[in-house]
Amino acid sequence: MIRARHLLAGVAAATLLTVLAACDSGAGTAEPPLPELKLRATAEQWRQDEVARQLGIALYNDGAVPVWISRVEPDLPSFEGEAAVDTPALLPPNGLRVDVTVPYGTGGCAPAAEASSVTVVARADGDTRTQRIRLALPHPNELLNRLLADDCAAETVRKSVTLRFGDWTDLGAEGVRGSLVVERTAAATGTARLHTLDGNVMYRLTYPTATPLAEVTAAAPVATLPFTASPSRCDMHAFAEVKKPYEFPVRISLDGGKQLYTTVPVDDDDRKSLDTMLRRNCGVPPAGS
Repeated sequence: MIRARHLLAGVAAATLLTVLAACDSGAGTAEPPLPELKLRATAEQWRQDEVARQLGIALYNDGAVPVWISRVEPDLPSFEGEAAVDTPALLPPNGLRVDVTVPYGTGGCAPAAEASSVTVVARADGDTRTQRIRLALPHPNELLNRLLADDCAAETVRKSVTLRFGDWTDLGAEGVRGSLVVERTAAATGTARLHTLDGNVMYRLTYPTATPLAEVTAAAPVATLPFTASPSRCDMHAFAEVKKPYEFPVRISLDGGKQLYTTVPVDDDDRKSLDTMLRRNCGVPPAGS
């Protein structure tokens, strides 16, 4: 009996050693925890981003190790149509910055933009494992508030009036004669007044001054403002660097309210008439030549 007990005790001890060895072996091969990535983000917008309706998501790496970013997903509750972007971006350490541009969609009408964020797919340099990290954008956010207000103003104007350029007449060295047509929509309920029509870095617009420049009502639903477009600049630097050659800002008030900012839609015929005049009068070869 005593011998049997010694035998059982020996077996139990051997089994325990085997289990402990297996546990030690498993612990030795366990994957180390993911490193902490010290990232932050802000939203910026450069002139080239404005044209494409994009935000520059500025990413900062406050850690000591370089970090690879493979995807940036904006979460902008006050905008619809924002989109994620896949991009290989290396963030240097110690607070240095890299911008990744993302489409931000279209804003609605609200007093201010809701708190927003971006989610990035990231990994430490030298590590094959990725992490999804949510980064809050500063809030309140002056840039997002401005973009939201601009989109709201444009949408409000579109509900009351349509804007378009009329026919173009070539004036030779004097430029090209055009007109801005303001037409009241069926949904409009009051008076719409056009207060300003501006040119841009490439085109100077001249027209008779009046206050307001044009007005549409239920009794007179269409108004036309004639103007002349001529070159504002002819240097090659302007031709090469201009980001918004066909943006013509206007300010319109509805029913005596505050002036709302929007721009005039420009179609292919408008572009052709303006560009042809500009290149001829500036002595610049036609586009594509």
